[in-house]
Order: sequence, then structure tokens, then C-alpha cells
Amino acid sequence: MGEIRAALDQSCEYLRDAYRCVREAGEALDEAVGLLVAASANHPESLVPPEFTKAGELFADELELIVGSIELVQRVAGEL
Repeated sequence: MGEIRAALDQSCEYLRDAYRCVREAGEALDEAVGLLVAASANHPESLVPPEFTKAGELFADELELIVGSIELVQRVAGEL
């Protein structure tokens, strides 16, 4: 039983690390978009690739999935 709890604790830690990485990646993308928007002011067309908008939405979805996974793992660990 102790090994299972340890594995679940480690899973939660990995998920928390993943959450931080995805959040930081999203923040970096937001910063890049901001810079591209500013640079676009001097160009006839936007320099922001449309995929960046979709990627920003996907980051939010991934964060929700990670949080749900953490909650599920914690619930399972609590039931042991």
C-alpha cells in the first residue's frame, strides 16, 4: 500500500510540474503575441500567426485537464 501511495504522490508532483510548465509556456506565448501585435502596427498584415490564438486556447484546456487529473489522483490516494 505504501508503494501505491508513493507512486500517487509522485504522480501529483509530476502533474504539478506539468501545470507550471504549461502555465509558463502560455505566458511566454502571450508575451510573444504582444510583441508581434506591436510589430504588426508597422505592417499591412498582422504578424501574429492564427495558430497562436488556437495554441493559447489549448493551453487553457490543458491546464484544466491537469487540474482535473491532480484532483482525481488525490481522491484515489485519499480512498486508500
